[in-house]
Amino acid sequence: MEKLNLDKSSLRKFGVTMGIAFLVITLLIFSRHRHSILPTAAISAIFFVLAFAVPGSLRQVYILWMKLALVLSWVNTRLILFVIFYLMFTPIGLAMKLFNADPLDRKIDKKKESYWGVREKRAFNHLDYERQF
Repeated sequence: MEKLNLDKSSLRKFGVTMGIAFLVITLLIFSRHRHSILPTAAISAIFFVLAFAVPGSLRQVYILWMKLALVLSWVNTRLILFVIFYLMFTPIGLAMKLFNADPLDRKIDKKKESYWGVREKRAFNHLDYERQF
């Protein structure tokens, strides 16, 4: 894990961000259930108070949160790659093998004289050189 920025402004920003996040969670709980908002509202208030009064006290929480974020990023990356590879590319590859598909035209055909791709002729237009990409 690279070096974390633990100055007061970063810790204050972390405290405010967490306070806002728990405030949003509190509002969502209140809008759906209309009860039991006290724990999340208290956590939100604690983060706001600590962020503005004593931002240094959030240092250990911030370090723990960043370690958790590092672990989650490691797991999520592998999980996303697993899902993409085994649930998307593998079935496509198996279907292509099943139907003998060769989109790159890699099979050698002894009857062909050349594998050169023929392009159709078209007239030259100087506007073709504008906005090439």
